[in-house]
Amino acid sequence: MKVGRLFLLVGAAWAQVLFLQDEEGHPIRGARLQLTPAGGAKPFWVVSDSLGGVQAPPGTYRIEVQAEGYLPYRETITLPASAPVVLERPAYTLADKVITGQYAPLEELRSLYPVRVLTAERIQAQGALYLPQLLATELNTRLSQDPNLGTFATLQGLGGEHVKVLIDGVPVIGRVSGSVDLAQLPLAEVERVEIVEGPMSVLYGTDALGGVINLITRRSRCQWETRGRFQYEGVGVYDAGFSVAGGPLKHRLLLAGGRYYFDGWDPNPHRLRAQLWRPREQYNALLSYQWRPSDRFRLRLQAPFSDETFFNLKEPTLTPYRVYALDEYYYTRRFLPSVEVTYEASPRWRWDQQAAWMTYRRIRQVVYKDLVTLSETLVPLPGQQDSTQETLLWARGGVTYSGQKLSWQAGHEVQHTVMTGGRIQGGRAEMGDYALWGTAEWAFLPGWALRPGFRIAYNTRYRAPFLPALHVRWSPSPTFSWRIGYSRGFRAPSLREQFLYLVFTNHNIQGNPNLRPERSHHLHTNFTWSRLHKESLFRWRFSAFWNDLEDVIQLVIVDPATLFTTYYNLQRFQTLGLQPRWEMRYKALYVMAGATATWYNRQTWGWEVAAQTTYEWKGFTAAAFFKFQGRVPIFLAQEDGSVAWRWIGGYPWLDLSVGRAVWQKRLHLTAGLRNVVGVTSVQASLGGGVHTGDGVSAPVGMGRYPFVRAELHFQKGEL
Repeated sequence: MKVGRLFLLVGAAWAQVLFLQDEEGHPIRGARLQLTPAGGAKPFWVVSDSLGGVQAPPGTYRIEVQAEGYLPYRETITLPASAPVVLERPAYTLADKVITGQYAPLEELRSLYPVRVLTAERIQAQGALYLPQLLATELNTRLSQDPNLGTFATLQGLGGEHVKVLIDGVPVIGRVSGSVDLAQLPLAEVERVEIVEGPMSVLYGTDALGGVINLITRRSRCQWETRGRFQYEGVGVYDAGFSVAGGPLKHRLLLAGGRYYFDGWDPNPHRLRAQLWRPREQYNALLSYQWRPSDRFRLRLQAPFSDETFFNLKEPTLTPYRVYALDEYYYTRRFLPSVEVTYEASPRWRWDQQAAWMTYRRIRQVVYKDLVTLSETLVPLPGQQDSTQETLLWARGGVTYSGQKLSWQAGHEVQHTVMTGGRIQGGRAEMGDYALWGTAEWAFLPGWALRPGFRIAYNTRYRAPFLPALHVRWSPSPTFSWRIGYSRGFRAPSLREQFLYLVFTNHNIQGNPNLRPERSHHLHTNFTWSRLHKESLFRWRFSAFWNDLEDVIQLVIVDPATLFTTYYNLQRFQTLGLQPRWEMRYKALYVMAGATATWYNRQTWGWEVAAQTTYEWKGFTAAAFFKFQGRVPIFLAQEDGSVAWRWIGGYPWLDLSVGRAVWQKRLHLTAGLRNVVGVTSVQASLGGGVHTGDGVSAPVGMGRYPFVRAELHFQKGEL
């Protein structure tokens, strides 16, 4: 009886004595309050419940309230309070929620991984059609332009073969020279892009040594809507497309399509063939269906398809009797159907499953073209006609438990890759990879979170390493966050690197089935400090990272006499980086400035600076995106297997734009100037590599040119 009376007294002493609500009167759940009793007693922390209520003993306190998406609140009050505490939201969006690598969508500052978010507003302001235009002015991201192979991204000083590219969490297949051609990834249906720097191999497996780029597609939030777009760029780019989405909440259907055409460009405007930037044409289509019978279950089917033709038109050959050229056509076709299922058994338990069956086909045709009659005939010589197909059967899923202090996630990933074609030894090669992974997040103290993780895998071609990871975050308030993390990463030898067979005139490149996977150690730390006001935000960040790669795979000439070339595990490669960044929002003005310095193999530095700004005035939005990329060192394998350092020169890049929404915001118009500085190429020292000659320049842009964009949007209702 005495024990029961004691619990009753304690419960009465800690009854709800304070309520938190927003400006609309809705309760605020999960807010953290630091209560310091009058008289200098030791402060303590409490958290508001689902009704916005706070339990604490009666008395006078100095309180500090911290809630996601709201301005801090500090005041001295007496409990129980006679009126609720009302928290204000800032006039700006404090932060976008991120989903890549997370248990559930959450603010970027609360993520244990360093994540950058490129929003739909940013994509629209920059007039970006494809991913390279969006990344051109991003810090710690370097683009490599190859007029024949495409555009590749470098993160943290690690090349495109170390960058995992995802669309809604599904890997993009079809790597050329080890990297995904970002110029083949349109942004028409992309809502935002999330970039996670550093190895994410525990969650996403191979190819994620440098980081992950996740394109997240738009999800309709209306009863129905339709969009149309047209964009013209002054170098001969024409892009048009549409999308239609609608249906009741339970059944949603989306159909989208578009065509992109580039006429080619060369510094010499009179050159119509053998242009530096080759013409290309691409058709894209997307069919998506979502079934959501309740708030707890969601099924999503997607079927994206793209078909690109790349035209490598050669210089004409003139004879007394004929005028002809030997042209090359490259056809790239991707079909990436996938299914995604989410089931929430309770507010704390969730099951997610994704699966896809993806195909990628690249066809090369060499034709004899009569430039008088325009007739074409396939060239019947060895190695001139080629077709390579890659098929990936992939599945990834897991169970998530979200507790107040402890959350965890355990899952699996299965992928089976098959490659066929004349450039594969024996015409066919396949590889299976089967993995189990798990992570846990423990909020062991107020403001502290710890996340260990692991991945174990079995591969049919090589011995997969055990991958551990450990991340720590300390956020004593919404204005300050410190993160530190360690990750083990790896990159599996691709089937091309193991089984490539490219043997014909002047070519003798063969794969090496005995390659070991690349492995890495990665450390990073990040400090973020913010100062929040009703209409302004000042934020300062400082990041540092270190990557140490072992068994880097390189292409090496083994026998110069026969040109026999193969892949070897050669060397160790390291990068160390420092990145300060500053942001400011004041009413309608936004400014960001930052820099990155990267130390390569303890030998030489590369650096870059960037700045972005947008300003809204009387319905207009003006934007500027600037970056100066300093000289970048690169390493190339030599004929004797040694490594030589070369470099690509630095250059500035500036995009300007002005946009405005009219006709009740149904029509959005954007006009701008791309590459205002007009850079086309930079000095480079690339001599001595397997695929490089003694060239003294590298292409980076197509000069200065304007662009105009029109987007039409109709919608009805909101869900």
